[in-house]
Amino acid sequence: MKVLLINPPQTFYPGSEPPAGNLPIGLMYIAAVLQHSGYQTEILDAFMTNSTYKKDGEIITVGMPPDRIKQEIRSRKPDIVGIAGPFTCQIENTLKVSNLTKQVDSKILTVVGGPHVSLVPKEFLEEAQNVDIVVCGEGEYTMRDVAQAFEGKKQLHDIEGIAYRDSKKIIVNATRPFIEDLDELPYPAYDLVDMNQYLHPKIGYRSFRDRAISMITSRGCPFNCCFCAVHLHMGKRFRAHSASYVIKHIEYVVKKYNVKNIFFEDDNLTLDIPRFEAICDGIIQRKIKIGWETPNGVRADCLNLDLLKKMQRSGCKSVFVGVESGDQQILDNVICKSLDLNRVVEFAKNAKEIGLKTGAFYIIGFPGETKENMQHTVDFALELKRKYDVGMHLFAATPSYGTRLYEECKTKGYLPADLTWNSFAQARQAKGMPLITTNEFTPAEVKEIAAKALAEYKKLSLIGHIKHPRKALKTAIDQPQLIMKYLKSLLR
Repeated sequence: MKVLLINPPQTFYPGSEPPAGNLPIGLMYIAAVLQHSGYQTEILDAFMTNSTYKKDGEIITVGMPPDRIKQEIRSRKPDIVGIAGPFTCQIENTLKVSNLTKQVDSKILTVVGGPHVSLVPKEFLEEAQNVDIVVCGEGEYTMRDVAQAFEGKKQLHDIEGIAYRDSKKIIVNATRPFIEDLDELPYPAYDLVDMNQYLHPKIGYRSFRDRAISMITSRGCPFNCCFCAVHLHMGKRFRAHSASYVIKHIEYVVKKYNVKNIFFEDDNLTLDIPRFEAICDGIIQRKIKIGWETPNGVRADCLNLDLLKKMQRSGCKSVFVGVESGDQQILDNVICKSLDLNRVVEFAKNAKEIGLKTGAFYIIGFPGETKENMQHTVDFALELKRKYDVGMHLFAATPSYGTRLYEECKTKGYLPADLTWNSFAQARQAKGMPLITTNEFTPAEVKEIAAKALAEYKKLSLIGHIKHPRKALKTAIDQPQLIMKYLKSLLR
C-alpha cells in the first residue's frame, strides 16, 4: 500500500507578503512514522517549486500547476493521499488538491490535516465533498491508524482524532490524546524531499540565510492569548523533546546535509529554561557550528542576561519576542498575555548590551482597544527601536477560528457579514485591510495608524544605518536579500 503526502500550492493577495518557503515538517514527521510502520510513503511538495503558475491581477498562486499535480498523482499511483491544510487563508488550495486527486481516481482515499480543519472538522467536511477524512490535532499516529483502516486492520469509528463520512452523515470521533513522549518520534523524513530545494536561497528556499532549515523542538502552549489557536490544536500542556534529542537532531542535519542555520519554529522554545539551557550548552560543548534564530518569537520574560550570552555563544543570530501590545492594561485584560512590559524593556536592554539582534511582534485592532491604546503600542515599539534597535513587526488583529477573539467578534457583529470560514482570511489579504470594526475604530483607522508607524520606523531604520555603516555593511554581506527587501520598502 502506498501513501502520498502533498503540500499544496499557496495563493498570495495584495497587501500580503509570501512567507518563506519551508520544509513541510508536519508531513515529514507523519511520513517518518508511516515509514517506520512499513508503509511505502512519498512526499510531493507542490508549493516549493520556485515558480508561479497563475496570476490574476495582483493575486498570484505559487507552486505546481493543476495539470502537473494530477500528473504526479497519476504516476505515483497512491492508495491514500494526505494533504496539508496549514492556514485558513490557504485552505482553498487544499480543497483544489483533493478535487484533483479524485479526478485522477475516485477510489483514492483523501485525508486532510492541519490547524484549520482541526478546529472546524464537521464544517470543513460539509464544504469539502472530495475529502474523505479529516485528521484533528497531531497527525503522526492518526495517519498510521487511517492507513491500517484502509487495509481493513482497523475500523474508522475506533480511530480517535478523525472526522469522516458514514452514509453521508459526518462523524466526529473522540479527541486523540496528545503524544506524551515526543522523543519516541523519529526525525522528520528528510530522505523523502529534495533537501537542495530548501538549503540554498537561489534554488528555492525563500530565506535570508544560506543552508537554512526550520526545526520544532516542542509543542503545546499553557497560555491563553485571545488571538491564538495554538493550544486548541496542540494542547495547553507544554511538551518537548529532550535536550539530548534536540542536540542529536541538530548534529544529524549538520553532518548529513551541511545545514548552517536553523530557525526554531517553536511557540515556546524557552519556556522550560533548564531544557533550553541544556540545548545551548550541548551546542557549545560539542562545538557544533550552527547559527540559529527564533522567527516565531519567544517570551521576553524567559530571557535574562546570562541566558542571552549563552544563546549568543551557541550560535544565536537574532531573537524575536512576542510583545503584542505596548499598553499594559490591554495586554492584561484584553489579550491576556500574562507579560510584564518592564521585562520586555529589560530584555531589549540586555540584548543591545551584548550586541544581539532583536525583533518584536505587535498587534493592534483588538475589540476593547481604543485608537489611543493602539498608539501606546506604536509608541512603545518605536521607543524600543530608538533606544535598543528592536525591530518592529506590526500586525492587525486577525480573528482565527476557534479563538476567543473570533467568538467575540462573531457574537458582537464586529466582522463583515459576507465572510465565511473559507474566505475571511482571503478577503483580508485581498483588500489589504484589517477585518474588525467596533464602536471605537474602523479597519481604515487601524490601517492608518499602522501606516504612520511604519513610516516612522523606516526613518529610524535609515538613521540607524547611517549612524552604524559597518553594521549595515555586514548585514548587506551576510543577507543581501534582506537589504534588497529593505530598499524596496523605502520606495513604497
